[in-house]
Amino acid sequence: MDNFNEILIIDDEIDICKQLSGLLNDLGYNSSYSNTAEEGIELFKAKKFSLVLLDILLNNSKFDGFQTLEKIKNINQDIPVIMISGHGNIETAVNSIKQGAYDFVEKPFDGDIIVFKIKKALETLFLKRKLSNFQKLKSNLNLVKTSESSKELNNFINLNAKNDNNILLKGDTGCGKQFIASIIHNKSYRANKNFKIIDCNKKKEDFENEFFGKEENKIIEIPGLLEEVNYGTLYLKNIDLMSSSTQGKLLRILEDRKYYRIGSFSPISLNLRIVSSSHKNSDHLNGIIRKDLLKQLNFTQIDVPNLEDRIEDFDDLLQIFIKQSSEKRNLKTQHLSNDLIKTLKEAKIFSNFSQLEKFIDWLVVMFEKKDVKVISKEVFEKLITKTFNHNHNLFGKNNDKLFNLKIKDARDSFEKKFLIYNLKKFKYNVSLLSSKIGMERTALYRKIKSMNIKMDNE
Repeated sequence: MDNFNEILIIDDEIDICKQLSGLLNDLGYNSSYSNTAEEGIELFKAKKFSLVLLDILLNNSKFDGFQTLEKIKNINQDIPVIMISGHGNIETAVNSIKQGAYDFVEKPFDGDIIVFKIKKALETLFLKRKLSNFQKLKSNLNLVKTSESSKELNNFINLNAKNDNNILLKGDTGCGKQFIASIIHNKSYRANKNFKIIDCNKKKEDFENEFFGKEENKIIEIPGLLEEVNYGTLYLKNIDLMSSSTQGKLLRILEDRKYYRIGSFSPISLNLRIVSSSHKNSDHLNGIIRKDLLKQLNFTQIDVPNLEDRIEDFDDLLQIFIKQSSEKRNLKTQHLSNDLIKTLKEAKIFSNFSQLEKFIDWLVVMFEKKDVKVISKEVFEKLITKTFNHNHNLFGKNNDKLFNLKIKDARDSFEKKFLIYNLKKFKYNVSLLSSKIGMERTALYRKIKSMNIKMDNE
């Protein structure tokens, strides 16, 4: 299973190792360090790391930093490596990137900058693996076209994927807009290039640093997302939350086909397709997004239907999510009995794919250590009664609302129980939990706070 919490430090200066290790441990990461290339390589082989901080010089080692970088990439080319050096210059930074490093930072380093770069690298790794999972599921999900709504959606995607126009995806939260964006990319002529995701629901400064990149004195401090996605597809989530000043800068990029890193006066040519999304329709966006930008982004609009409009797809989607959740945990795929599938379908308590997926995740976790091959309606109801202290028949004639609650409250109750269970399981390590359940750490913190879930240290 993926772990985005383990970081390896390789530096010949013990003080640097301890300084970085202390900084990372304070932020909730688990760090290991080595003073030689040889020991560092052996550590990397023995343990699953998510990121490596690697010194370039490495005195008293058989290999220098660049040779060590090559060996690490030969073992696992996907793990990001950030090079560090006390003798940094433009040439060193450029050489690091050319030889496969994710980024470069100069000693003495600024704590905030190196933490930003680490978070960015780990987020990139998380999104890369998430996209890989999407692509693995693509063939299965593309076959889920039983309902008329899904058939129409699939036809519209096929018609527009290859024309390279910018696309606006409109649909309620959790309806699968991000997955649709990845399908559009995979069916376009840009499919062999990068597909990158950025959420516009960020502070203006954080968004722009991540989006454009940042440099000072011609040294790249933060590589921009635009640079990584050049010639590929950029997915902008929640465009209605983009700041007005960023909207102006994005418009200029689309018109001029070039951009500048923050702090730089050298233009970078840009060729990319933008797929954006919002839960608001175009009429409401007119008052939020400037009209000239919206015209650029909304060349074609695709309405993504909710699960309620694709109820004929429910059975297939249920099986796919069960398989996905089981494989993610290295478990044998469990099965739901026909009577339970029928009951869940008729109850109509899931309005979107995200809710259904979270519910299946919860169900797989709850039966993780139980010797049950097929989960029946009766077994499921016993679980609900035990978990939620509810003594009534879950789907009885007088119980057409889950637990006699409003549907939204029932969903929230499921989600809260799921999070509490997993927080305890992972000893309240939010960073680790975020990687396990596929939810961005900051979003998970907000969710925990909004649900008034008590942490172990509170």
